[in-house]
Amino acid sequence: MCGIVGIIGGKPVSRLIYHSLFAIQHRGQSSAGSLIYDGNIHVTKDVGLVRDVFNEEKKIDIPGNVGIGHTRYSTAGMDDIESLKKNAQPEYLVNPFLSAVHNGNIYNTSEMAKKTNRIPRTDCDIQWLLLTLADNLFKKEINEKNIAKSCRKIIKELKGSYSALFLADSGGNPYLFAITDPYKIRPLVLGKSNGLYCLTSETRVFKKINFQYVKDIPGGSIVIIDEKGNIFEKQIIKKPEKPCMFEFVYFAKPDSRINGRSVHNVRIDLGRNLAKEFPVHADIVVPVPESGRRYATGFSRESGIPLEEGLMKDKDERSFIHQTQENRDKVVKEGLSFLRSVLNNKRVVLIDDSIVRGTNIRKLVKGVKDAGAKEVHIRIGCPPLVAPCYLGIDMRSRKEFLARDEKGNIKNYNEIAKEIGANTLAYISMSALRKAIGFDTCRGCIDFPNGYPPEMKKDVLELFKKEGTKMRAYE
Repeated sequence: MCGIVGIIGGKPVSRLIYHSLFAIQHRGQSSAGSLIYDGNIHVTKDVGLVRDVFNEEKKIDIPGNVGIGHTRYSTAGMDDIESLKKNAQPEYLVNPFLSAVHNGNIYNTSEMAKKTNRIPRTDCDIQWLLLTLADNLFKKEINEKNIAKSCRKIIKELKGSYSALFLADSGGNPYLFAITDPYKIRPLVLGKSNGLYCLTSETRVFKKINFQYVKDIPGGSIVIIDEKGNIFEKQIIKKPEKPCMFEFVYFAKPDSRINGRSVHNVRIDLGRNLAKEFPVHADIVVPVPESGRRYATGFSRESGIPLEEGLMKDKDERSFIHQTQENRDKVVKEGLSFLRSVLNNKRVVLIDDSIVRGTNIRKLVKGVKDAGAKEVHIRIGCPPLVAPCYLGIDMRSRKEFLARDEKGNIKNYNEIAKEIGANTLAYISMSALRKAIGFDTCRGCIDFPNGYPPEMKKDVLELFKKEGTKMRAYE
């Protein structure tokens, strides 16, 4: 799960891409980068946050009317600093000139590797989009027809999830183009402003850079845009879209919209449904900041239990998307304060979006109780996560899920409540989740393997059997 952005038009785009990267920083914290093109290739990328990578004015104001940018959440390669640095995006080739950024996860990398003689220079699955597409464009004029033909070919070869952006030029007429996987598991939207066009992961980017939303790009599509604003779009494969459930639950920011649905409203509705499905006698509803805030609002409105801010967030970082357990624990330890004046002698409903490894929730329950709470009742706005995601979320082993025991069986709610020190625990049901979102989603991590798109079931079952090493199954 990463953040991607591409902008093209008749004006310089580097500063717009810089501001866009801040708007999608929450989608990836391991590295950030941009490539701006004006006939020369200007690349800035490194491990770290946007503010760390773009720390000089000369890295922000760069000539060029087309560019792409990326914030990376690592789902491929090793997690040490040097590996994260090496795998930072955008990636590019010079023969032909082609650059790419990618959000998603390609799991048939071994098959794709056989389709090219080019040697990948990083461990990231973006290589198999970049190298195979470059082979298809090699010694051809870079134009709309050849780009579309080449993209059509690789869409039919790739397996997994992808919303990917590319920048190409064969002499004075650069193109920004995109492809999406047939099920549109990863989001991609189009916006415009005064002759400039933007393709990016979330609609919130448009608010940041004063662009107008145009549309969500359908699954299985190719979109090609030139500097004059001419747009070619073709849906190559049409299937029922299944956007990632976790986008609505956790990854996307609440001020974004996915397929026309407000993420904010979905989370409010999930909180309301939680209160209906699992009522509780309590004095206050307390959100886990910031992830549980909208769920708690909905729960409070439906239940009539007052909403109180009993926890304060000290750091604007997400623990889940850190690459190591050590760093996740550090963010939780350093990131929250507990307000005794709010929590003392209260029966508390503590609400969060999801539980994966249990890193957060154990410490939160203890902190709330240490602050004087009489009871702590946990309510979660996502069904139990029980299986790895092979489509772009770094949940790599069934053993890391709190909801599974050592034998691989699914624990009941009372077992988990006891383990985390809560008085009660309940998760939203799958039916209530679907009702709140309003359409079908990819939910393989909560309903394995049936929650995956039908044609992926055999593949994910094979990947599920490959566990046992530190590497991800698809690597």
